[in-house]
Amino acid sequence: MSLERVVEVIERSGELPTIGAVAAEVMRLAGDPSADFGKVAAAVENDPSLAAKVLRLANSPFYGLRGEVASVERAVALLGMAQVRNIALSLSLIRDFSGSYGGETFRWDRFWEHSAGVALIAETMTRLLRLPVSGTEYAAGLLHDVGKILLGHHFPQEFGRCLDLAARRQVSLWEVEPEVFGTHHAELGGWIAERWGFPTPLRSAIRYHHEPSDAGEEHEVAAVVHLADLFAKVKQIGFGGDRVAVCFSDDPAWALLVERQPHLEDLDLARFTLQLDQEVEMARALAKLGREP
Repeated sequence: MSLERVVEVIERSGELPTIGAVAAEVMRLAGDPSADFGKVAAAVENDPSLAAKVLRLANSPFYGLRGEVASVERAVALLGMAQVRNIALSLSLIRDFSGSYGGETFRWDRFWEHSAGVALIAETMTRLLRLPVSGTEYAAGLLHDVGKILLGHHFPQEFGRCLDLAARRQVSLWEVEPEVFGTHHAELGGWIAERWGFPTPLRSAIRYHHEPSDAGEEHEVAAVVHLADLFAKVKQIGFGGDRVAVCFSDDPAWALLVERQPHLEDLDLARFTLQLDQEVEMARALAKLGREP
């Protein structure tokens, strides 16, 4: 097979996944520097079910807020626009892709737990490492493995074979997928991201999260998503299809960041990774809440 053949099968099936209106609007606002509290709140409130879930999370022990948060606008004021935007994006995307889409190849609930973890870690890493902020870090982490959903849904037997090969060889899915498909989930993810009309930084991060050095001007976001993916695997946050992971300092993506951001050479990596631990339980909560009706 090849990417062209895989795309042909997907397009002929008539089952091309779509991004829901609320998720699309939230993603648009993420890249709009002029977006204010009211715009984010209005986008979420257009979906009563999503708004209720956002309020449930805002009132949960994760945030420890005093008094009840009774409106989305109040949640935005207390938690911050970026926090509510990310919660809404996670819950809406997980809901949009839950159910029958993705097939029965493996547990997609664990997949979304992993994806939410990568999203949270990618954004936190960007802040803690004082990297340039593009506004796409969270969405890129959440959707970095979207190509796997397409492969699992449209090619369940072949994707199952990839899972088996990766487990037996103790390598990543990305390494074995070309043997079966002639392409890999990152390349397919880049295709669907372009089809959805995502902005270039987001498309590039999804397409090159396994090859950040090939991402051109968007290499830093791709590198952060790649490293967040490794950390999520080390911490066993959900399951993205394989357990292969290495430490930050041994990975080329870390060397790429250090090359472009010299201040990272003095970073205490052990202390830094401990700071990321708090994202584990939040990822699990987001994945669970997102799958609820």
